[in-house]
Amino acid sequence: MSAGTPREVIKVLIVDDIPDTRENIRKLLAFEADIQVVGMAGTGREAVKIATDTRPDVVLMDINMPDMDGITATKAISTAVRTAAVVIISVQSEPGYLRQAMLAGARDYLTKPIASEELYTTIRRVYERNEPIRQQEASLGAALGRPLDAAHKPVAEQATGAGHVIVVYSPQGGVGVTTVATNLAAALMRPDTRVLLIDCNLQFGDVDAFLNLQSQSSIADLTKVVSDIDRELIDNVLMTHGSGLRVLVAPSHPEHAYDITTEAMQAVIAACTPLYDYIVLDAPVQYDDLTLKLFEMAERIVLVAVPTIPSVRNTRKMLEIFDNLEKPAKLSDKIVFVLNRTVNEKERGRGTVPAESIAAHLKKEVALSIPLDERTVLTSVNQGVPLVAKQKSRSPGKELAELAELLRKSIEADEEPPQTAEQQAQRSKSGLRALFGGTG
Repeated sequence: MSAGTPREVIKVLIVDDIPDTRENIRKLLAFEADIQVVGMAGTGREAVKIATDTRPDVVLMDINMPDMDGITATKAISTAVRTAAVVIISVQSEPGYLRQAMLAGARDYLTKPIASEELYTTIRRVYERNEPIRQQEASLGAALGRPLDAAHKPVAEQATGAGHVIVVYSPQGGVGVTTVATNLAAALMRPDTRVLLIDCNLQFGDVDAFLNLQSQSSIADLTKVVSDIDRELIDNVLMTHGSGLRVLVAPSHPEHAYDITTEAMQAVIAACTPLYDYIVLDAPVQYDDLTLKLFEMAERIVLVAVPTIPSVRNTRKMLEIFDNLEKPAKLSDKIVFVLNRTVNEKERGRGTVPAESIAAHLKKEVALSIPLDERTVLTSVNQGVPLVAKQKSRSPGKELAELAELLRKSIEADEEPPQTAEQQAQRSKSGLRALFGGTG
């Protein structure tokens, strides 16, 4: 910051169960022109609510709190308000407490009693460190046309959703399933549409990396307590991307996947379904009992392939499996076939196959072709910003947005009530009058 430039005002929330301590900290901060106390809380649950309402930049969190300890409250606030930097305050300075605080999402740690200068310095330091996250959230909120407070409204305060489940899958690894899934979920979002993205690749899920999310909670936290899942628990485990997209990430360690049963996964997805309008599932590549159950739960299966012979061959095998499965209806009826990383005729070669040839070979219409642009996609992933948020009018972001709209219209068409014979006859007459210019 250049000399003479006024500091930005840092909004601070003070959380401590002792009123005198809260008041003393407030008085200390009142001397600093660039620090504003926007709220004080005496319990963990109260802190989460006030943080969600006021969206502070820094939260001073006492570790020993009634009803919800400071570690749990830190995790909940870090999930609900991604721009909030939590500073844990405690009379204990053991490394174990510091580790727990950092794992929960805290950005720094102070030991009581706190010197005033140390308090001021810590607040300003964590605020400056959080600048990239604030910029990302601001740019994504502007790109998607929604205010941040609306985008981050907790699930517990939202109405019941439509619960449409979309699975994104490929039998071939490395074809861009996660790219399609993350962008599809982001593109489905509207001010009146709630979307949840679930990483079902339990061993090597990359959704958190693609969206630049750091979470200490994962789907494993919900599968352990499937009998006690409620809205509040789901809301505390989910991550919130800067765009407002809600995300349930895969376990951080591959071995944790072995503790998650297919039945538990089904229960978690079923519990989330009533809370969201669209649930996008990023499915693992293997075809097993889990993926079969995901297919059965889905209204649409986005089957992704790339224009290479190995990918086309594996896609054909999968289509044959779909044709032979009836659960009770054929899964093939749910498929939306997408061809990713396509190239134009001049650039064709190196084993790529024309889309027309692929469609003819598979006897399956290509619903959408997504052009290859490795540099643009790589930049998007490294920045944690979906293509549909940053480059919606340019390929391949344009085609990914078109895929979301195609699926939305397809699902909405299924929801329309069947017409009676009289309505169909009336519609036919109207169509003929329009065709021949008559007025009836």
